[in-house]
Amino acid sequence: MQKYKNMNIKTFFLVCFLLTFFNIAVFGQAKDKITKVVIDAGHGGNDPGTVGKLCKEKEINLKITLRVGQLISDNFEEVTIIYTRQKDEAVELFKRAEIANKNKADLFISIHCNSAENKSATGVETFVMGLGKTEESKAIAKKENAAMLLEKDYQTNYSDFDPNSPEAYIVFSLYTSAYLNWSTIFASKVQSHLIANTNMADRNVRQAAFWVLYKVAMPSILIELGFISNAEEEKYLLREDIQETMAISIFNAFVEYKNLIEGTSKPFLPVPQTIHQEPKIELQEATEKENNAVSQFQITSKNETDIKALEVTKTDTTEIIVSNNTALIQPITNIIRFRIQFFTSKDNINTSDKKFSVLSEIKKHNENNVWKYTSGDFKTLIEAQNSLKEVKKHYSDAFIIAFNNEKKISITEAQELMK
Repeated sequence: MQKYKNMNIKTFFLVCFLLTFFNIAVFGQAKDKITKVVIDAGHGGNDPGTVGKLCKEKEINLKITLRVGQLISDNFEEVTIIYTRQKDEAVELFKRAEIANKNKADLFISIHCNSAENKSATGVETFVMGLGKTEESKAIAKKENAAMLLEKDYQTNYSDFDPNSPEAYIVFSLYTSAYLNWSTIFASKVQSHLIANTNMADRNVRQAAFWVLYKVAMPSILIELGFISNAEEEKYLLREDIQETMAISIFNAFVEYKNLIEGTSKPFLPVPQTIHQEPKIELQEATEKENNAVSQFQITSKNETDIKALEVTKTDTTEIIVSNNTALIQPITNIIRFRIQFFTSKDNINTSDKKFSVLSEIKKHNENNVWKYTSGDFKTLIEAQNSLKEVKKHYSDAFIIAFNNEKKISITEAQELMK
């Protein structure tokens, strides 16, 4: 990437400014109506994406993309769905962005599946455009951006951008967007619905430098539905009931987002009961660098080399004490609580507001700059499920979430900890 290294500084900053201005100025802030949605099925044609033991990523991406589009079309006559592909064909990354921009879409949704060298990696994560701070986010961005290397004349189409070169990503360092806030809000809704309905591991909303998100001039997200590189999760992703659940989850997140933008109250679609079966997959182990898991541990040792030799992984239920080359794992008290999330808002509303008077034990927490309101504080999932029926009489889109020592976790993780 000698070209980037030798680029005149003034020219470089001018290019970055123009690219940034493009993202801000073409269509302005998020509109007050959502009438056009572009849904992008990742990969396709000669680009299979992640290849597992049983399937190719491009196949799952397309099935769920078409189903999400159908759900939106069937329930919103005023919304036009535009696909970047509707069959197994190759579509260049830059053309996917062009499709969204030329149609002046109000929302861009890119659907993918994940992979990792660590075969135990599992879970759902939703991305917005940004410079990912973790090595994992950077690796995922490189993996998705590498699709451009399969295209003809990719050097010309991407101005010699090399997805494998760290220097190339400097062009993203000045990225700002008028759509980042709305993208994050929508991403948080997608992530919440997917986690609540599938009980898969929650890998949260993250930022990463995806070319396709960088080039679209509208609120946009990229969803990684799960890890095909994990044999059990691949089987889970191939289940038709799970694919239907994921499509409905994304649709319901769209409904919630559209209601927020337009001030409407369109109801959610019911989620098939069969999907509430627990996926038989292990929660991903993660390092401190990726998600601050080490904050869950207290480590003491008489020998510093013992600590360096000990590989600490995520296990929120343990305290690791190293002494005389022996690691003793002792349990830490977990305070598991189930609550019913029934309302979200960009504004910080007092829990005593009269609009919440029909419910009890109102709590709130901030997640990705969105305030989320819950009712109840239950010790068991059954208690929460019984209360959910009453809450739904007032808030039809309510659902159950879980906490461990006031840290939000997935329902699956809460049940595992309670064992």
